[in-house]
Amino acid sequence: MQNITAKTKISELIKANSKSVDAIASLAKPLEKLKNPILRKIMASRVTIAEAAKMGGTTVEEFKRVLQPLGFLFEDEVSTGNENAPEPKPNWLTKADQDAIDFYDVRPIIDNGADPLKEILGRFKTVEPGKILCIINNFVPTPLIHLLKQEKAEATFVETINEKEFHTYFLKKQKETLPSSVTADEKLLMDDEENFAKICSHFPAELTKEIDVSNLEMPAPMHTILAELDDLPDGHALYIHHKRVPVFLLEELADKNYEIHINNKGEGEVKMLLFKR
Repeated sequence: MQNITAKTKISELIKANSKSVDAIASLAKPLEKLKNPILRKIMASRVTIAEAAKMGGTTVEEFKRVLQPLGFLFEDEVSTGNENAPEPKPNWLTKADQDAIDFYDVRPIIDNGADPLKEILGRFKTVEPGKILCIINNFVPTPLIHLLKQEKAEATFVETINEKEFHTYFLKKQKETLPSSVTADEKLLMDDEENFAKICSHFPAELTKEIDVSNLEMPAPMHTILAELDDLPDGHALYIHHKRVPVFLLEELADKNYEIHINNKGEGEVKMLLFKR
């Protein structure tokens, strides 16, 4: 038996027992995304059981029901008595003018059997910095929250209208710059071809994982890289073929202990080497 709680990541369940994918997918249609290997990489390492339950419009108790036969044992957690208390709206939302909020109801797209992610990303791209996109959905879009917070959202807030309607607000960042926390201590190094080759030579082939994300559509490059870094053993390096310098990835890694080398060969050709310091 493996002990888990509502805060256990979905990736931990899958690693312990691959049958948990089908078990979780059986609980609700939004959770069927776990069957897709690419979406599973995006979701599983960032979503807890409690978050997945909200996303699927189900409960932790239902997760217990399907996971216990697979050998998982839920540990009791100390209750504070206010887990279900609604979170107050943040100041950035209460002070926002209604014309600063773009409301986008994606329920018709989902009802037609399609995934609205591409449309949402396109819509968010049109939102002006400092303004807000509100996604109206019939479940809490937890993976989308993680995704946009890693991309261009400065803050998020979920408002529960009722058990079938949720409004998720995304405040767009004012400006996009390279993170000073990265550049300040030289964790990020822009190398010429000679220096880049020199640092790469420190990692022989058996210690280097090479991936090509240059032909992937956003946000797949960022999430593919983050997933590979999650699995990267100490002492190994990740060699990346990209088509641009990934600003939002650098922001995501700013407070993590990676050394990042970038060789920008020109338009559409960027090489990167990442490893733990």
